[in-house]
Amino acid sequence: MNKIQNWAEELELFDDVMDQYQMLIDMAKKPTTLPEELRSDDKLVSGCISSIWVDVGAVDNRTRIYYDSDAMITKGVTHVICDCFDDLSLDEAKKIQRDDFEALALEGILSSNRRNGLSSLISTLQTKVAAL
Repeated sequence: MNKIQNWAEELELFDDVMDQYQMLIDMAKKPTTLPEELRSDDKLVSGCISSIWVDVGAVDNRTRIYYDSDAMITKGVTHVICDCFDDLSLDEAKKIQRDDFEALALEGILSSNRRNGLSSLISTLQTKVAAL
């Protein structure tokens, strides 16, 4: 849960919603980890207005999260959420609960449609990590 807390602290540095959006856009500009040729329907997160693709793997008993999205804000949110699961021990990643993400306070700056997508993204990652 340390990564979630680190992101929560980073988001708290920005008092203004527009500054938080800008931070998410800046995160979206970072390279994603899922090559375009691997964006397939089985990696698509359902329930999102924008397209989000995620894949999960394990290397040396540590999670590897691969992702991409076709929209800037969504890609920024996806970057943050995927980073919270990435490079953790499998046991640690499997213990992450939906409530843990409340510390990020993203629901307060996202539209209802994006909140639904956020929930779907977290559920998808939890399911894929649990299957490892």
